[in-house]
Amino acid sequence: MLSPLIIVLIVVLILALCILGWFISVSNSVNRVKLKIDESLSGVEIMLRQRYDVLMQGKTIAEQYARHEQRVFEGLRHLTQVPAGATVKQLNEASMAQEQVMRGFFALGEAYPELRSAVVFNNLISQLSEQSQQYSASRRAVNGNITKLNNFVVTFPSSVVCGMKGITKMDYIHEENLNQLKNIDMRMNL
Repeated sequence: MLSPLIIVLIVVLILALCILGWFISVSNSVNRVKLKIDESLSGVEIMLRQRYDVLMQGKTIAEQYARHEQRVFEGLRHLTQVPAGATVKQLNEASMAQEQVMRGFFALGEAYPELRSAVVFNNLISQLSEQSQQYSASRRAVNGNITKLNNFVVTFPSSVVCGMKGITKMDYIHEENLNQLKNIDMRMNL
């Protein structure tokens, strides 16, 4: 017959192993979600870099057709490349800056009908519209993964594991106002 002390030690050991197993399981789940966030953030970063390149190509087009249109050029002058490994805040800032420049290009097409008929300008507008859609899909993937992580952070008992690992709620990538861009695009009859 086992002594009561041994039985208590066995029960405590089993409980400790269960808690350790749970901790490892939750920790691994959180780590997987963080990896998904990093992966999906790199997709957003790539989309913003590609859109930056197209906007820089648009600078040449805009200069050819409207040398006096300073708003577009001013926006392009302050537009910077997205840094490698950008934070969510940096991605949001880059996205907002690019969106302002895109609005300038769409407005430029409105102001100069001869520009609207140029094939090269139409290609630019098409590329910007396509990249905005791809960016939106990438942003949704990131935000979905951030939601999963934030759920771990705010729900008990997984919040204990997150607290021990120093993981806090993450900010979301902000949505561009794509409806405004689409409305401008439709007015241009592209």
